[in-house]
Amino acid sequence: MAETKTDLSDWNPMADEYNDERFNKYDSVNEAPSDNKGEDRNSKQVKYPYLVVKKEKNLITETVLRNFFGNSIIYDIEYRLKSCVYFVYFHNMCSIEAAWSRIRQFPNIVHCVQGRPNQNQNQTLLPSLPNDAAADNKMQEPTSNDANPVDLHSRNIHVSAKRNNHPEFHKASIVVKADYTVKNSLLAKNDANFRYMNVKFEFALERQGAYVLHETMEKDQAIVHFRSGRIFVTPQRQLETKESDGNSKITQLANKCLACKCYTDNSCRFCKMPFCNPVCFDAISAFHKETCDKGNPPVLDDHAIVPQFTKPMLPPSGATVKITAFEQSNVLYVRSAEIVAEVAYFKVLSDVMMQGTSSPKLIKLPQCGQIVIYKFDAQIVRAMVLNTENPKAIYVVCVDYGSVEITTLENLYECNDYLAALPRHAVPVLLRSVPNRYMCPNLLEMMYELDHNYTFVLKYSEREFDFQRGMQRVILIESDLNRSLNRLIKTILTPIQPSISEDGFTEDYLQHVHLPAGKSLDLVVMDNTFLKFGVVHCTILDFAYEITRMQRDIHHYAESISTCSFYAPPKNILCIAKYQDKWCRGLCMELVGDGHPSILFIDYGNIVPIHVNDIRPYPPQFTFPILTTEYELIDLPADPSYELLTRLEKQLAVGAVVNFDEVIYNKEDNNYSLRINSLME
Repeated sequence: MAETKTDLSDWNPMADEYNDERFNKYDSVNEAPSDNKGEDRNSKQVKYPYLVVKKEKNLITETVLRNFFGNSIIYDIEYRLKSCVYFVYFHNMCSIEAAWSRIRQFPNIVHCVQGRPNQNQNQTLLPSLPNDAAADNKMQEPTSNDANPVDLHSRNIHVSAKRNNHPEFHKASIVVKADYTVKNSLLAKNDANFRYMNVKFEFALERQGAYVLHETMEKDQAIVHFRSGRIFVTPQRQLETKESDGNSKITQLANKCLACKCYTDNSCRFCKMPFCNPVCFDAISAFHKETCDKGNPPVLDDHAIVPQFTKPMLPPSGATVKITAFEQSNVLYVRSAEIVAEVAYFKVLSDVMMQGTSSPKLIKLPQCGQIVIYKFDAQIVRAMVLNTENPKAIYVVCVDYGSVEITTLENLYECNDYLAALPRHAVPVLLRSVPNRYMCPNLLEMMYELDHNYTFVLKYSEREFDFQRGMQRVILIESDLNRSLNRLIKTILTPIQPSISEDGFTEDYLQHVHLPAGKSLDLVVMDNTFLKFGVVHCTILDFAYEITRMQRDIHHYAESISTCSFYAPPKNILCIAKYQDKWCRGLCMELVGDGHPSILFIDYGNIVPIHVNDIRPYPPQFTFPILTTEYELIDLPADPSYELLTRLEKQLAVGAVVNFDEVIYNKEDNNYSLRINSLME
């Protein structure tokens, strides 16, 4: 029998199996990636736009990136082990712009840069929201270079063949310095501070009927007219002058107050002396005391009591005032709200209303600076003539309110010396820290909501008097709620850049103003780059002035307020685009993936591919109406000849004022057509 081995210290069956080659054979081996695919990487980086995403967290995986950006816009994802970065390739520029929007919406999930990591290794950036202003978190912009030229072949919408300059129109000043320096100038006599050197007429759109007041307004329309001196809806409709029989009727019901000359039914119980209120009674109490015991009212001269009332001057700082009219976004007229000043103010209005009824009409054009009686609708007010160069458009300022009006000679009447010498209580002031901006619809609506009963506390320092403009800089604070009117107006005027993640605004967000139709009308050509398709864009001259004035605010927003460095607007969304170094309103018509969306400039009519670096989001505060309309040329051949197009381009040059034989509005199709009788000659 064999001897059993009891020493097992050297026995290790696992080691035997480990060293046995039969157990160390593999059917397949996963080889490590080699660098023989470098050419494929280079070709992809040239052909496709890409982002470099740092794998700073374990949760950043290929699946997470596909879910984050969207698998449909990703062409390929490549992970580099040594540098710990993902190269995310996209199909086109639109896809990478959508990815950037996703990053800006959720900036704390992925950290990425655009470009090669070895060139920008120290520039790993955190995408920021548009309002972030940190210098270290500035996002790199997509660049416009030869790698991304404008793709004209893939576009379904025609673009303008020519790059015409956008026309500009500037109105001449209403009042110039020569009007003050001319010999025997009435303007220099009646405006010693040269205030009307800077007067503006900001309500051209109202005069043309572009803005219509809501019929549900609670305020009486007569009160609105009385406060502002403006006609809001249809200023061309003037009431015919009729002989008023109001004097004979009102004298049967009331008597004139001996102090303010306003009609009243209050009177002394003993002598029957008429007076309005205790203020008027105190003003004539000395005369009343002498004659009341005799049972007879005092007999006073009509001019005797005028010097006892408030003189026309700016109330002291801390006084309460009321607004009579707005002239510009930062210029308005105020009058004292103290009870004595109120009596004096309404006495002036009453005298002008009663005595102006019988004033004779002016036969010839008045002089600049002449005080006249201006009648419109049911109102009779005093006015100072500012400009008479165009007899069909005479500029006057209603001196008892402050508003500027455009009228004709038919509505002006002679003003006697007594009415002309009455004090002017409406004083112009300049709102401190409020910029001079275009009178947008939002601001106009706010102005109309200011009831005539609102009172404000006037605050100012005499050291801030603006000698160049002849006005005092002030702050107006609402008496009841202690709110600053300056701050409210500045908030309305200051545009705020919307977040890129927010939905944009379509063209329906803006009001479209209908242009006149008829025969022999003058229109301004804003763009003629689509003449071969029988289309031209026009507007009226008054609207052309307004379009130029709008561009100043739009350009200021894009250059000074907007913090977004580039923007790719979705289709049919409004934007602000740069065209020939000027920022204008645009509408995105088409995206083709080359980084140059087709932008329709809605105030002019041309369509141009604009790079995303020159596009900004559209702020909601810009509610300026669209004043340019597309017109179809009637009787233009479907395939016009080169000679005909050349002749049309000269006849319909950009910026020219052209008289068209007929303008037709097609109500069913909601479009306009133009007829030029000499088109086929």
